[in-house]
Amino acid sequence: MLEHLEIRNFALIENLCVDFSDGFNVITGETGAGKSIILGALGLLMGEKADTSAVRTGTDEIVINAIVSIPENHEILPWLAEKGVQPEDGVIYIKRTVKANGGRSIIHVQNQLFSRQDLCHLADSIIDMHGQSEHQSLLLPDRQRKIVDSYAQNAELLQNCAEAFRQIGVLVRQKEDLAHQLEEGRRQQDYLQFALEDIDNANIQVGEDEDLKERVRVLGQFESIYENVTLCNEKLRDARTVIFDALSSCTKAAKCDPNLSEYTARLESARIEAEDIASGLRDYLGSVNYSEDAINSMQDRLATLQKLKRKYGPSLDDVLSFAQKARDTLDLTQNFEEHLAQCQKNLDKAQKQYDGFAAKLRTCRKKAAKDLEARIQSVLRTLGMPDAVFEISITDGKATASGTDVIDFMISANPGEPKKDIRSIASGGELSRVMLALKTVLAKADDIQTQVFDEVDSGIGGAVALSLAKCISDLAQSKQVIAITHLASIASTADTHMVVSKSVEKGRTYTHLKQVSGETRVHEIARMLSGDESEVSLEHARRMLGA
Repeated sequence: MLEHLEIRNFALIENLCVDFSDGFNVITGETGAGKSIILGALGLLMGEKADTSAVRTGTDEIVINAIVSIPENHEILPWLAEKGVQPEDGVIYIKRTVKANGGRSIIHVQNQLFSRQDLCHLADSIIDMHGQSEHQSLLLPDRQRKIVDSYAQNAELLQNCAEAFRQIGVLVRQKEDLAHQLEEGRRQQDYLQFALEDIDNANIQVGEDEDLKERVRVLGQFESIYENVTLCNEKLRDARTVIFDALSSCTKAAKCDPNLSEYTARLESARIEAEDIASGLRDYLGSVNYSEDAINSMQDRLATLQKLKRKYGPSLDDVLSFAQKARDTLDLTQNFEEHLAQCQKNLDKAQKQYDGFAAKLRTCRKKAAKDLEARIQSVLRTLGMPDAVFEISITDGKATASGTDVIDFMISANPGEPKKDIRSIASGGELSRVMLALKTVLAKADDIQTQVFDEVDSGIGGAVALSLAKCISDLAQSKQVIAITHLASIASTADTHMVVSKSVEKGRTYTHLKQVSGETRVHEIARMLSGDESEVSLEHARRMLGA
């Protein structure tokens, strides 16, 4: 919902701030007062191309600031998160600056730089402007499809269809990979068989090369190791004798003073530890047998492993991985038909599931479309389009994650005219009324919170204007509506009324926007009724507002 809008240095506007409420907001004013300028500022907010001629004379830039609230779980939130934008207390801050020189445009959302394309995507998900078709998301076929699916409550079916479509994609790529691997396998079959035999004959063990390197290193220093371990054992023998004598003396002393018992125990532990070390070193010397043949054998084995690593490595793990891939490729080459048949079987199964979900989606969409057509056409009858024929076209298209249906909203606005998609409606007033009818019927199915209507009252009056006012009021029960109107019957039903005015000060023209209520609003409604503020007009205005 658009909560706050600030416009600076845009055409006749020097500095204008407006707070919009939820419900129905109406903007009125004399012709030429600047209503279209406010719409132009909203257009910039929605990503419209900037026109540097709109920069107010004597200033350097246009600045548009907006505060927009976004409901929890809105579909745009994950996209915003990808852009590094997180709402603060449910709102985001949008700023667009248009420089006078060169027309350079700078866009920030929560202090993150955005492109104009990104701003368009963001704005189209939260605001619809009717009367300027480039900003109407309902004109997009994919949006129309989403509306029908939401109305038909197809969420679970869509999820199943999307998963089947994804699975088909995976299996198609798998089939293509099989063909590629077969081609590679056939071309390299002789080499892979030779390589696999070469590796298998080596009977490689994981980590074997590092273990051999360490053993060769140790055996290469056997003389030094033997000499020092032997010397260590001799020293331990002397040490054991000294410790034993010390233990005997300490034991005699402890008999006289029990406080020395702790040291007796520690000397006993030292004696036992010295004995254990000596025993371990003797076992070590017994197990290490220096052999020139053993070293040569290990070095030959290392050379074999090194050769394999050069050919298939660089590490022993890589050699083993290469061997496994070679086995898989050779298996595929020899059993290709079996692998292909299994892949095709899985693909056929996924395709059958997808076709089933797509068919169910079409059935549900057609049923929902019939109901929607009748309801929308009924509303159009009350909005001054008695001969309008509305239709939701569902035709075959290419397979997508949401099925195979192409959905178009079609209309014939006048007798004898063929039905065309709603993008072809030329009249701004007619398009706005069609959009109002759509939005009224689809209020709960559409997650765009702010609806802006311009020219919605073009060429109508009397009972049709009253019906139009009721439609807008009904829509405003669930959406924020901002409408620019010249009809008192519409303006009088608004929750919030703002008036655009123009003044000349010191030779310069300024556009202002002011919220009105009470007698000030009565006078504005009276002006809209008759162009003057006579007592008759004022009384009529009071009755309308009272009603």
